[in-house]
Amino acid sequence: MNGTPRNSVRTCSRMPLLAILVTALTLCALSTAVHSDSNENPVAELGSVAGDDDACLPFTMPSKDVLFSSARKVFAHYFYPFPLSIDNKPAAQDYYNTQYLNPNGESNKWLVQGGYLRQRPLAVAVNSDPNWQVVNMEREVRMAIARGITGFTVDVMSLDQATNAASKLHHILQAAQAVDPRFKIVVMPDIDGLGADASAVVQVIAAVASSPAAYRLSDGRLVVTAFNASRNPPSWWASVFRQLNAEGIKVAFVPTFLGWGAQASAFDSISYGFAEWGIATPGGSSIIRNDPRVAHNTYDKIYMMPVDPQQFRPKEFLLWEAGNSGAFRNAWMSAIQGEADWVQLVTWSDFSESSQVEPYTDASLAADIGTGYYNLNGYYAAWFLTRQQPVITHDVLYYFYRRSPYGAPGTGRGKSLTLKKGKAEDDIELLAFLAAPGVLKITVAGHTFEQVAMAGITSFKVPSHSGQPTFALLRDGADVVVFQGRIQIHDGSDDPSPVHDMTYWSGSAARDGVCSLQAN
Repeated sequence: MNGTPRNSVRTCSRMPLLAILVTALTLCALSTAVHSDSNENPVAELGSVAGDDDACLPFTMPSKDVLFSSARKVFAHYFYPFPLSIDNKPAAQDYYNTQYLNPNGESNKWLVQGGYLRQRPLAVAVNSDPNWQVVNMEREVRMAIARGITGFTVDVMSLDQATNAASKLHHILQAAQAVDPRFKIVVMPDIDGLGADASAVVQVIAAVASSPAAYRLSDGRLVVTAFNASRNPPSWWASVFRQLNAEGIKVAFVPTFLGWGAQASAFDSISYGFAEWGIATPGGSSIIRNDPRVAHNTYDKIYMMPVDPQQFRPKEFLLWEAGNSGAFRNAWMSAIQGEADWVQLVTWSDFSESSQVEPYTDASLAADIGTGYYNLNGYYAAWFLTRQQPVITHDVLYYFYRRSPYGAPGTGRGKSLTLKKGKAEDDIELLAFLAAPGVLKITVAGHTFEQVAMAGITSFKVPSHSGQPTFALLRDGADVVVFQGRIQIHDGSDDPSPVHDMTYWSGSAARDGVCSLQAN
């Protein structure tokens, strides 16, 4: 999408076995006796099972009844070009692996960039069901609900998404209603794609109006947002809404801006609320904390806060420095402390900008190298929706780091990377959720770093080094958790794939195992 952002290692097989509850995901394959709920109850409690730890979450996730009953909402921006499967082929041979992640894919179209993408969704099995696309989207909805997401804002870049009954837009409406009628869809005409074509925007909005999955206010108004709404003036939007009103469709407009403060006054009279696209930097995520109060007190509007995990665009050699997990956590705290009404995760599935919260992997199809933001989202979404900080019941360690440092020699095939916002960081982060004090340890390339941590949340960062980091939690000099990051760090000269990859790869572990997610 265009615009501003937008040594001793335990493995699952060597650890005590863990029984966990499963919904759309199979969480941490550590047990020979995994408890599974049926699809009729797809969002079971994903927190701790009595006597066991969950390697993905440090607390007991509230029930979906609690989450959906909140007046607050957590939406995730759904970018439809990147579903779980594009072509229903085995993952190792599908379009992601053979084309998007392959430097020679799509007839060398992205050769200079080293491939169109650096990440992809988790693998799913080939499905003989003729409605496999809807089935896969149902999986995505269940995945989202499992981490506190209560709906999707669905980006629509072309009219065919409205007019074609087999489009991704219509599939996601079907999937949401089938999985849980409380999971709601907010249509988002993308004005960078649709431009000033008022007829197309009217048709896109009208296409969702009859769906029970579309989000409506208690007074019946259809909630609509739009990406980069200010590309068209308020008078243009007012005309669109008059046409919809003539069709019996009353709209509650929550435009998404690239800089909402400069547009709020002009759009005040036609808006129910305001939304901002956000910037995936720790500083940018912090300075927005007061924005909801301005929307409330100055304009009497609701405010949808952006929460961005990271932003790296291989296609354009652009990077916003996210500071490992810093931008994501700061944005969530801005939403919580700033009393935002809604949150928009930017994004659920835009792999072309590396901004996805959805669990991700690479061509290796490893299921435990891109789970960090997704699992962190469960903690912060539960906090936001319930207005109560979750109680940490057991220790979970998360890591975030890159394959190579910023500006490493030999990367980019002659192209230079542009740092758009923030100051480049080359750190390994161990993010600890601790039930009691302990000592955190990171070992990499013969270097060992330690930090005393209190109970609660501690971010421990050390300089990046070539090698494969090992992470540990100690108490009384004894290991409580020890595990190794799954991604090898290279300094550039020893990188077997000399292309820019500024992705923050991530994973987690608890006493009983390493978190490994499956999409089916």
